Amino acid sequence: MNKDKEHVRIRTEVGHLMDEGLSIEDIASRLNLPLGTRYIKGSAKWYRYCIRAKFNQKKAIEKNPSLYSKAGKIAQQKHPELGINLGKKYGPIYGALNRESLKGNSGYFSMMAKRLQDIDPEHSRRNMRKTHETMKLKDSFNSHQKDAAIKCMTKHPTQLKNMSKKAHSMYPLALMALESRRRNYPFKFMECTFDSDSERRVCEIFVQHNLIDIPKDGKNIHFRINKAHVDFFIQNKIFVEFHPPANYGRTKGETVESYYAYKRKILDDNGYKDYPLIVIDRLREIEPKIRKIKKLLALELN
Repeated sequence: MNKDKEHVRIRTEVGHLMDEGLSIEDIASRLNLPLGTRYIKGSAKWYRYCIRAKFNQKKAIEKNPSLYSKAGKIAQQKHPELGINLGKKYGPIYGALNRESLKGNSGYFSMMAKRLQDIDPEHSRRNMRKTHETMKLKDSFNSHQKDAAIKCMTKHPTQLKNMSKKAHSMYPLALMALESRRRNYPFKFMECTFDSDSERRVCEIFVQHNLIDIPKDGKNIHFRINKAHVDFFIQNKIFVEFHPPANYGRTKGETVESYYAYKRKILDDNGYKDYPLIVIDRLREIEPKIRKIKKLLALELN
């Protein structure tokens, strides 16, 4: 393993010196390597060949991105053990190199992960689901989960407990139950499910008025804020809550005004103090609310 690390280190140094314009003879002399030929492993010319081959491979992949994938699949079919052996051999080396490159850049990678989540909220879930399905097909899912939990409890005895507490604080059971029930509701529009047919109709009207382009759960509809959620988040600027009189009674004597105050406090307490909130309580009176939203958006643009 140390030999492989040394190989990567020398190859990197040779690459840097080549970039600086040194001849292969000078590189061999500086690094105390035999000049050799491209066929003599460990010689300066062999390292030069490795670097050029790697560069040409990268260029070929950029020209034809599927090339490497196709070659890998063919190799995997012919030699099933190849990937496992290479992973065992080079995984720790490149893992260590990646850890080094990540040092001091955690903020950047965190930002990129959040950006990816904004672009495709289902990306992580999709990958996790695919991994779980693969493990279930191989009948290794339960043993993998069990081994991971035991390993985690051994290394960090309180971690699972702390994660459970954090999960319950971020995703309260009542809100999770509501989201779980919603998945089975028949009120659908543009691949999203709503709590009622009236709420679905409100979304439809917003789309017709170009206030929402494409409804996306968790992004511009059912926008989660800590332990609560707001029905609509129009163009990342205005919150809209649809709450008809039939739903009043959350607390005794609730009115449109008291419900507005309740939701307004949630927004204010979670960093959305400057964002307008509009409560729609009757579908037949939605037009004046639409005009108000458009007026607020026009003011934002000006």
